[in-house]
Amino acid sequence: MNEREYHDHHYEAEAARIQHSALFTRVHDRVARQFLRATGADRRHRILSLGCGDGSIELRLAAHVAQVVGLDISSVAIEHACAKAASAGLRNVSFAVAEPDGSGMEDLGQFDVIAAFAFLHHLDDAAIRDTLLAARGALRPGGVFYSADPNRRRLVGHFAGLVRRAYDRYHSPDERELDPDMLAALCAQMGFRPVIDYVDYFLGPLAWLAPGTPAWLAPALEALDNAALGVPLLRRYASSFSLLARTPA
Repeated sequence: MNEREYHDHHYEAEAARIQHSALFTRVHDRVARQFLRATGADRRHRILSLGCGDGSIELRLAAHVAQVVGLDISSVAIEHACAKAASAGLRNVSFAVAEPDGSGMEDLGQFDVIAAFAFLHHLDDAAIRDTLLAARGALRPGGVFYSADPNRRRLVGHFAGLVRRAYDRYHSPDERELDPDMLAALCAQMGFRPVIDYVDYFLGPLAWLAPGTPAWLAPALEALDNAALGVPLLRRYASSFSLLARTPA
């Protein structure tokens, strides 16, 4: 099963059960807040989202920005995203199927911010470089590339063996954890000014592994996750990190 087949199957069979859970809803709410705070995106700005899936995060951003364009490899995910946008009556959001290497990005015009939520870690090193190059060309001067991906140093990775069946079930064929420092160095080589932050300690993996977590428990779990992210010695071992990479003005 390749990446496209995996994600088509996921959005046909399991996405609704997992990503509509109370815990996953809280995760996506927080991701949207973190993105808006980090990038400063507002109603003046045009956003491109790579690997948008069913548009869950993009629909949350729509009320805060001028326009959102979402791209994904899965036609099933894009079909769901379009249906959700239509149901919500959103006119400043659009979705389309695209290849994962960023090809065709130049045909969409210039963007103020390009987002890649849990996307880059599905690509090999060459494809990450190609994507960053394409993003560099599609950003306006002073524009921002923002990504969030699993951290190679993640502490929760040491417990993967305890939930191996679920871990394997929800990991696509090509995905992996990324090294924050190596990604930042690659961005710097391309003329970006990169900044690394840590954005999720355990809440994201838990949302995948335990979608049945009661809604009443979700706020306490998020508070605990935020507390862990605030401890300097622990932050480097968070489950996910973000990259904020700005182009010269």
